[in-house]
Amino acid sequence: MIKGVSKRIIEIKSPNSRHIERAVLFLRSGSDCPDPKELGSIEEEYLREFEPKDKPRPSPRFRAAVAVLALSLGVTLAALMIVLVLYTKM
Repeated sequence: MIKGVSKRIIEIKSPNSRHIERAVLFLRSGSDCPDPKELGSIEEEYLREFEPKDKPRPSPRFRAAVAVLALSLGVTLAALMIVLVLYTKM
């Protein structure tokens, strides 16, 4: 069985954009063709979704805790290596 569907499609070519080569918009049935200014705002709204969000930076307390843990791990490993070297020489 073949089903026929009629869609109104607008293809927007954007040669000035670094990120988008072209966009294809499918209009809802019964809607009129939007004016070009409205299409530009749609493109801007869509691009805003992909803008990098500011990542929250870790707090200074968290960074200090990580530094202390890393330092204590390094000291522990160095002590274990010294014990291992001394133990193997016996």
